[in-house]
Amino acid sequence: MKKLTSIVLAVGLGGSLLLAGCSSNDNKTADGVNKMLDTTEQLSKAIDSGDQAKVKEVGPKLEDQWSSFEDDVKKDNKELYEKVEKYLDPTIAGSEAATLDKEALGTLNDQLTDALKELADKTK
Repeated sequence: MKKLTSIVLAVGLGGSLLLAGCSSNDNKTADGVNKMLDTTEQLSKAIDSGDQAKVKEVGPKLEDQWSSFEDDVKKDNKELYEKVEKYLDPTIAGSEAATLDKEALGTLNDQLTDALKELADKTK
């Protein structure tokens, strides 16, 4: 009986640790996605107002935010990882361009925002 109790406790503890680990990845991803969505919103406002200095300040932040959790997304959801990557790099490049192309950058930022929202729905 003592041996059975020990086994049950060990399995329960192991399962709890496993679930805690998964949860922390989900939380990390959810937090990262939310930060990126805040940034794409700031970027959208800067694009709409034609504030190139703000665009150049805000756009590159997306790369640092993404790099903090992208490996987890790549491992857990390759399709959405590729979708975010597809729009992320051109959005960052457009935000760093010498002249602001409001229409093109606005479209890219909107597509990136949509991909991030889809990822956010997956991590709920």
